[in-house]
Amino acid sequence: MIKKKKYLEILNNILETEDDVTEHFYKYTTDSLKYYKWLNEDQREQIEEITTKLRDDCQKHKVMVEKLIKHVQESKENVF
Repeated sequence: MIKKKKYLEILNNILETEDDVTEHFYKYTTDSLKYYKWLNEDQREQIEEITTKLRDDCQKHKVMVEKLIKHVQESKENVF
């Protein structure tokens, strides 16, 4: 069991980490692709597709965590 306040702290940390990792990884990878001359066009497209999918999936995860945070905040329960 975990107290509401502590649970919200954990969820907010998860949300913050999700944002940081997603944006930094996606931006770094997409920016780096233009410098990797040894990759052919098919490989670049494949990497772009994968990183875009990861970014999109992370965005979905972020939305789920936000909904969970809202649920916990609105709950009358103090222990989860």
